[in-house]
Amino acid sequence: MRGNIPSLGRGNKILPAILIVANIFMLMIGIITIPPNLRSGATTKKPPVTKAEQTVPATPPQEEEFPPVATESGSVVKPEETDSSLSIEEKDTNLSMEETYASLSTEKRPDLADFLWYTEEVAYDGLPSDANIIDNIGSLTGSWKALIIYDPNNEYDAGAMEFLNVSLTGTAESLTLTLDWYQIFLANEGESVDETDMEDSVFMGKWENGDLWASGPGTIHLAQFYELNGKQYAVGTMDTPDGTPALMALVRP
Repeated sequence: MRGNIPSLGRGNKILPAILIVANIFMLMIGIITIPPNLRSGATTKKPPVTKAEQTVPATPPQEEEFPPVATESGSVVKPEETDSSLSIEEKDTNLSMEETYASLSTEKRPDLADFLWYTEEVAYDGLPSDANIIDNIGSLTGSWKALIIYDPNNEYDAGAMEFLNVSLTGTAESLTLTLDWYQIFLANEGESVDETDMEDSVFMGKWENGDLWASGPGTIHLAQFYELNGKQYAVGTMDTPDGTPALMALVRP
């Protein structure tokens, strides 16, 4: 398994045959091409601490009343309140954050327009300088739109672009990626094939130091997750059972 996202090292001067063929075909159906270059040396920065908005209740909760306690001197005092209210606020904040992340989950089918951030920017320039790196698997569970680019350097005569949905469940120690296939464009044939009747593929893996590794019919390595302008993104690679290399990108909502 590769330890990071490979650099294809060809710059913008050479386009694999898959992109040339795909360009002609996609201009006919209103889709644009995908550049092949993916850089691993993206500059990352420590993400700022974010807080989900908290909703102020319409009616303030009533304070819990405590029975008076008599002291040795005979005076009566009200017992001090505990810090339970703080723990409740923390729980509310965590719940609000979970609801925020859950709202990004989507089961809508993807198209190439969903991946312009990747095909026109990240694939050439790496992650944006203002991207907030996500290092918590709990913020990433749910459903995503996904794109796979097979044989990006046209080394195996197996160029293709595949659209699908990916569901991420589980914990850092034991996670599951379920790939729900949708549509694939085959460069050599110059046609798209509907895959909605295909059986889902399941990959099992874990989260290690901000990287996601999962094995199934091949190996998936998502090396970078980040948030920007209210959306979540992921980029990485996929090794197929026949050894064909592939690039992978996820986005939501």
